[in-house]
Amino acid sequence: MPVHSETRDGVTVLTLDRPSRRNALDMQMWRDLRQAALAVEDVRVVIVTGRGDHFCAGMDLNPDNPLFAEAAPAIADGDETAARHVILELKSCVQALADLPCPTIAAIEGACIGGGLEVALACDMRFAAANASLGLLEVRIGMIPDLGGCARLTRLVGPGRAADLICTARRIDGDDALRLGVVERVASPGTALATARAAAAEIVANGPMAVRLALNAVRVGADLGLAEALAIETRAGVMALTSGEPREGVTAFLEKRAPRWDS
Repeated sequence: MPVHSETRDGVTVLTLDRPSRRNALDMQMWRDLRQAALAVEDVRVVIVTGRGDHFCAGMDLNPDNPLFAEAAPAIADGDETAARHVILELKSCVQALADLPCPTIAAIEGACIGGGLEVALACDMRFAAANASLGLLEVRIGMIPDLGGCARLTRLVGPGRAADLICTARRIDGDDALRLGVVERVASPGTALATARAAAAEIVANGPMAVRLALNAVRVGADLGLAEALAIETRAGVMALTSGEPREGVTAFLEKRAPRWDS
């Protein structure tokens, strides 16, 4: 399986595993990623990473990638139906990750290019090594980042910065990615996964329902006006306050011990 799943201590790590090709995505790998995301159950955090020195070098452009056979009518003959079919299938693979109800973190080393960066953008958080290389290079070969790259990057960094990165197809390192708002944390080279695991452990220590309610308020509210976002936040706050978790949380605080959450 080119995508491996391992769960420990409430954290599932999904690993893209084609190191011989810098974890480049062929059709099977896209589908395995979707299957692995859909199979995630009852965990508190999901981390996505790549085997070896790279997160993901993007779409596998070798002719043996079966994706090219499916895209051939679009590329060679201008078949819009074929183009839409391929894009929507690959979008569904990314969306399966974005739809997970728990926090998701991309742990990025080395190359995080094209479709690989689009996978990372579908996560709630991105932690990148300082020497990582991130970029949406699709326009160099006459395509666009159509698996969520245009929409998600714009929501992260704004239209001007998104246009700059997408239309120039330039690469940025981890430090520039942090400065621009593409990633949330920068780690020393070789420690992105360890940094993500440490953050995941902090998340797991918190109230599970509170985390999910707060995360949903952040996700949904990001696309709404302030009044609507505040209303969603209020509903989430009421649900959290009446869930029973605050009773355990306050008791644990007063007793100077770690909370014992029910789930």
